[in-house]
Amino acid sequence: MESNKSIYCYLYFGGEIIKADDGSINYKGGCTNGICINQGISHSEFVSKASKKVQIDPSSLSFKCTLKFDKSLLQPLDDDDDIYNMVLFNDGFSRVYVFEACNGGVKQGVIDEQSTSVNVENNHFSSPSSSSQGVNDDNTIQRHEVASRCIEFEAIPPVSSTLGKAISGSGQIFTNADEFRNALYLTSLAGRFNYKFKRNSIKHMTACCTAGGCPWKITARGVGATTIVRVHTFENKHNHSAQEESSSVPALRPNKVALVIDDMIRANPDYLPRQICEDFERQHGVKLTYNQAWKCKEKAKERIFGLPHNSYKLLPWLCKQLMETNSGTIAEWTSSDKGNFMQLFIAHGFSVHGFLMGCRPIISINSSNLSGPHKGALFSALAYDADDDMFPLAYAIVSSENYYNWFWFLQRLKQLVGEMAVVIIAGRHHAIIRSVAEVFGVENHAYCYRQLKEDFSHQLMMGREGKDNALKLLDAVAYSRLEIGYNSAMENLRRFDANLAKWVEDNDPEHWAMSKFPKKRWDKMNTNIFGSFSAWVKEEQHHTIFSFIEKHMDMLASLLVERKTTMQSWERSIGPKAEDKLLLNIAKSEAFSDGKAKISVDLRQHTCTCLAWQMSGIPCEHACAMIQKMNQDVYEFVDDWYHLFKQEMVYSGTLRPLEFQNLPTVHSDGNVHDPNGYVHVSLDPPVTKRCLGRPRRQQIKPNLENR
Repeated sequence: MESNKSIYCYLYFGGEIIKADDGSINYKGGCTNGICINQGISHSEFVSKASKKVQIDPSSLSFKCTLKFDKSLLQPLDDDDDIYNMVLFNDGFSRVYVFEACNGGVKQGVIDEQSTSVNVENNHFSSPSSSSQGVNDDNTIQRHEVASRCIEFEAIPPVSSTLGKAISGSGQIFTNADEFRNALYLTSLAGRFNYKFKRNSIKHMTACCTAGGCPWKITARGVGATTIVRVHTFENKHNHSAQEESSSVPALRPNKVALVIDDMIRANPDYLPRQICEDFERQHGVKLTYNQAWKCKEKAKERIFGLPHNSYKLLPWLCKQLMETNSGTIAEWTSSDKGNFMQLFIAHGFSVHGFLMGCRPIISINSSNLSGPHKGALFSALAYDADDDMFPLAYAIVSSENYYNWFWFLQRLKQLVGEMAVVIIAGRHHAIIRSVAEVFGVENHAYCYRQLKEDFSHQLMMGREGKDNALKLLDAVAYSRLEIGYNSAMENLRRFDANLAKWVEDNDPEHWAMSKFPKKRWDKMNTNIFGSFSAWVKEEQHHTIFSFIEKHMDMLASLLVERKTTMQSWERSIGPKAEDKLLLNIAKSEAFSDGKAKISVDLRQHTCTCLAWQMSGIPCEHACAMIQKMNQDVYEFVDDWYHLFKQEMVYSGTLRPLEFQNLPTVHSDGNVHDPNGYVHVSLDPPVTKRCLGRPRRQQIKPNLENR
């Protein structure tokens, strides 16, 4: 039994649990967050930590989890023993489902995939097919349809604890008048009726149905000198004629309609306005224009992720928290003379520690466009772990991709790596070429071969077969390890087209051709690793800068847990990807078993005259044949960079979550105040200029990507 065992808890809240036919548990909608806990944590500490993460009152929460030996059964987390068992019987991570208590019960929607009914505890609604009341008139059927729609809304509680509470009856309490008004609007939308206020103040609100003669009415009053509002009377009965039923359409209020699409925006930030229009009309019978749907989506994003300009005001406080929470973290920002944000550089202490302890001295850098409220560019630096997987090292958010910003980013990256001689793999953007040469040295810049190949293809004015032959000749030039092979490939290309051969000679082959590049780069020829990184931060690129930093840190914690779990499944002392390459070379080595190959191998120096062993760090087929002939273990001749102990060193750091209990707020005067009254340094949003045309949400893919 491990005395200091820790796991990562995935917190699921705001959605619904779906049980499939095989008994497995799935989660639909809502939001996911996470916390790290250690064995021995008490139940009260766990509840406090989880409630802070989901930002809901801990007194209204209950928790359930699944264990690794039975993932179809929900186990309650009610005391210290339950928390201890959850940590003990889960490896690496645990799935914890958060339920919000409401009116003395727990609000949890459980849906069977083979049934259209929804069971909601402590809410007594009937399905459309129910006949418990024994009444079959049209009005009763219509009221059953309203009730069924209310069930669908109530079964998926929103993440926010202050919004979306359905009005269930007299005596129900809301924290303030706005919360009551929101709940009233959502109830009318779910029931497809309109209402009007007869009295509307902070202390007394009375609303009734707009249909003539309809008895539906609700009254709410304030409680003493507090902001709390309690439902005083609630007549939840409608009496509409067919004409009134068809004409009773809820009013469209963007601030209120945004409450309905909150869950969809959380689950899918790419939820398009036209999809909002279609879904809203199908579910609620209300037609939205494209402009209305766009405004509703923006309002929902502001409520979920905060106001974009406030995100920049809180940035200095957040950077300070990052460095105080995790030692070794670098979080720097710059601003203009007028106080507008310009640049941000972040490298978490966990990433810095892992790179210096176990990653190979090679870094890929790239940029991508941000599509958040203030746009900008995202600079990223990625390293490779022992299994050749992506290891996020650092990132920067800047206004645009230019020399000044690249030089600033690379200077911070150089301070991070110290005196380590690092090879930089990057594209041939003029700003990158200049800044890499000035910071890391021109000899340490390896061009991305994929981008160079794309530029080469633009020179090919010939048919498809001719292009394919030219690209194959270019591959021979790039991947030849020996000088004699490079010269032979260049001669073949020159005979094919002299202009293309001249283009290769004029485009610095010493920065991309294997035989010409003077440094060791472990056969890394391109920046394709950024395909994984782009998919990793796909959703976060649309968020505000504050939310991006928070989400990126959560994903980094999940990555840490995932990689530690994956390490336990390594069957050998080296990573699975390195082992696949080694096994391929062993299979090729059978052709050299007769010892007639004119190749010289030095097992002590780990060298081969083909240069493949020196360049990759993995024994080539010639070395494998010699090692097996000497009856030695091939795995022991693989470079240490690929071994398990290096992987353990890469992920040996810790990443503590941020604490937001003292999160400052932006007051009406524009200053940032914390709960103790201290005024923090703040930033204004960057000065941006909107480009002509529709903003591009996806980068232009290269022509050769499908090849």
